[in-house]
This record gives sequence, C-alpha cells and structure tokens, in this order.
Amino acid sequence: MSDGRPHKVKDIFVEGAIPASFIAENIAKHATRTDIGAHEIFLGQVRADVVPSVQDGRVQAIEFTAYREMALERMTIIREEAFTKWPAMTCLHVHHSLGCIKAGELCFMVFASAPHRIQAREAVAWVVDRIKAELPIFGREILSDASHVWKTNS
Repeated sequence: MSDGRPHKVKDIFVEGAIPASFIAENIAKHATRTDIGAHEIFLGQVRADVVPSVQDGRVQAIEFTAYREMALERMTIIREEAFTKWPAMTCLHVHHSLGCIKAGELCFMVFASAPHRIQAREAVAWVVDRIKAELPIFGREILSDASHVWKTNS
C-alpha cells in the first residue's frame, strides 16, 4: 500500500533479455504476503515482424537504448501517479531491457499486486501505456539483411 511518502527512484533497466526465472523470482517473493489477492503481469517480447519497406526484411532483434536519467525521472512520476490512482496496490515492479534482444526474448515487464484483481489489472495496463508513450526508450530493429529501422510505438 502507498503510505503517502514519495517512492525512491528505481532503476528499471536490465542489460539483455529478461529471463523467465527472473519473473518467477518476482512472483515467489510475494508468497508470504497475505494482503495480496491478485498479481497482474505484462510481458513484452520481441516479435519477428516483417518490415514491408525492406525486401526480405524480418526483425531478428531490437537494440534498445534510453536516455536513462530522464527515463528514470519520468518513471518515478508515473509510479507515484499509479499509487495515487490505486492506493490499495501493494507493489509495482517495472523492468525494461537495454542492449540487443533477439526475436522471441522478453524485453519488458510490468508486475503489480493488489488485494483485488481489477486494481492490479487496471494499474498494469495504465502503466504500460504511459511507459510506451512517455519514456525515452528507443528500439533499433535489426533486420535479417543486417540493415535496421527505428521502432515506433503505436
């Protein structure tokens, strides 16, 4: 639960792909919390999209970079707003990859816990949308022909 104090800046960035074991560890850490009734998790995975403007251009990986300080400052504000909107939420974890992440690997995770599922579900959807729209995180899609295009969020 939010106790009214500002949250400290948390580094959301991880080098490389997010391993499934990391997700399992995050869930396991909450097993002793009896005030939690629901967890909601969003996992972003690199797709092997076809880029129509490039002949045989299929995404092999995305190389993520970020304006780290600006992104972490903005993420702290988003986090504060989330705890204000859903004061019963017990926790919110966000992790985003930096570096080259291959198609099929996980690159983004938002995990929220709350007493009830609707709070966790709404918070995760809201946080994901805000991150995608506001954080200065950039993805350079590496294509099968070794060229690249800059990813745009839709």
